[in-house]
Amino acid sequence: MTERDESPRAVFATPGGVDGGGMGRVTGYIVDQLRATGYDPVVLDTRGGGHVALSPFYLAAALGRLAALALGRRAGVVHINVSERGSVVRKAVVLAAARALGVPAVMHLHGANFVEYFESGAAARTLSRWLFTRSDRVVVLGDGWRDYLVHTVGVRADRVHVLHNAVPDIAPTPGPTLDPPEESGRPFRLLILANLCERKGIGTALKAASLLKAQGLRFRLLFGGAGDVEGYTRMARDLGVGAEAEFLGWVTRDQAHALIRSSDLLLLPSTHEGLPMVILEALCARLPVVTTPVGSIPEVLTDGETARIVPVNDPEALAGAVAALTADAGARARLAAAGRRLFEQLFQIEGYCLRLQAIHRAAAGGVSPGTADRPSAAYSGPR
Repeated sequence: MTERDESPRAVFATPGGVDGGGMGRVTGYIVDQLRATGYDPVVLDTRGGGHVALSPFYLAAALGRLAALALGRRAGVVHINVSERGSVVRKAVVLAAARALGVPAVMHLHGANFVEYFESGAAARTLSRWLFTRSDRVVVLGDGWRDYLVHTVGVRADRVHVLHNAVPDIAPTPGPTLDPPEESGRPFRLLILANLCERKGIGTALKAASLLKAQGLRFRLLFGGAGDVEGYTRMARDLGVGAEAEFLGWVTRDQAHALIRSSDLLLLPSTHEGLPMVILEALCARLPVVTTPVGSIPEVLTDGETARIVPVNDPEALAGAVAALTADAGARARLAAAGRRLFEQLFQIEGYCLRLQAIHRAAAGGVSPGTADRPSAAYSGPR
């Protein structure tokens, strides 16, 4: 029997479906790749994209479809994407249903604030422990999350697999889509793709922009994402960068890719993260990254080699890193090339899906994934 025949049909339980933020984006990429290689995955929206009050109705519909799939023997494994707070509660319901229906479950932790949630009280600890210890397998974004689940939450080490996020190749062909600012005289295009909130460091970015303007840098700071657009628009005006900051609101996946391909730097000065998809997309597209050492970011990026990494909540450091890169085209080119090499080594969706299917087979009682959750084991990428 071939590896394809052995891989169980995957049912992905994801808040918002493939349009639900970071978890939705990675689910969408996985589903696209699996379908392109002949598989037939299913996506269940467990929350919806509207008001949280509607989430019970989406959850009920998802459970009904899961039951129909399981009873029809069309669900081989349930892949449950979870973050923290209400997501843990909803996914505990999904896990309970999967277990009642006899469908193996893989729990995939994305929550940037999961540690804070777990340590917030006894109820959170009890529910989280049940969620992760009763899952057949657990996927995490980095070694730090694995160690926390094993040593603090109490998950068996052989059931936890590190699987870095991955993206398809969105690099422009044959090369950059715009002339360098040094040659064209245009302002630098600084890009932030994120939900507009303080966890993503939006206030820090605007304060850094004010410092950069005072230094005489010509730039456009583009914000692609929903959230407190009105509040940050006011903040930009108050800081004197209202003319430089452009708030685009929610952007589609294709629009995000176009923005990545047409910008000079990606900024993500977050206070908490998992492993942001937008960083991987930027590496792929040879867009230099300036970010912070949170979540699994410092496990995969090295300051000065594959990105610039600055302290959290430090507008001066962020402005300094941006100023240095805008003044040095060679440094930008070196980061761009190193980032692309890193993408090819670690973050390609083809290898990711091979490793993920090995984990699904293990959850369903097949062969052990062994080292297949490590990038080099199943797919080394082009050289």
